[in-house]
Amino acid sequence: MTEMRANTKKLFIKTYGCQMNVYDSDRMADALAPQGYEPTGDIAQADSVLLNTCHIREKASEKVFSELGRLKELQSERRALGGDMMIGVAGCVAQAEGEEIARRAPVVDMVFGPQAYHRLPAMLARAEAQRHMHPSLKQAVIDTDFPEEDKFDHLPAPKKEVTIKRGLTAFLTVQEGCDKFCSFCVVPYTRGAEVSRPVSR
Repeated sequence: MTEMRANTKKLFIKTYGCQMNVYDSDRMADALAPQGYEPTGDIAQADSVLLNTCHIREKASEKVFSELGRLKELQSERRALGGDMMIGVAGCVAQAEGEEIARRAPVVDMVFGPQAYHRLPAMLARAEAQRHMHPSLKQAVIDTDFPEEDKFDHLPAPKKEVTIKRGLTAFLTVQEGCDKFCSFCVVPYTRGAEVSRPVSR
């Protein structure tokens, strides 16, 4: 038990926007739990920080880049003390502006959209493998594809003790994405095609 605690890493997720993002943040935490990550409310103690972004809110991109500037300073402080901090940008802004985020903010280790959360452990492993590369060679891991497989088939179920810690209520995704492509809406471009959760799950 002591050895397990010694290997535990801290995960901080900042969630912007809608209830769907709150649900997604919980799924990201569940996906990283088998890798030894446990959630923390103290960003200064986090080994990994994920910004789960929302493209609908006003000045969404600017808010992300502003937050990344603060995280860069925090990461530098951690490194000065012999630690480190992985930084990832997830969600709809990441889906819409993945390459731009990686270009403008070299501090970012991972950029991934809402359909890639089930691949988060593999992305994290690829990003960690680049941590000790020279900055000129390091590249952010970007996953903004819309995969063929349904992420709900691959996301791990949360453990009962984790679910209890989160409280008495929780969000549940019944349907995600949209096929309508209305001129004013970004949902088909950031969440992908309409997918309904099977009744059996």
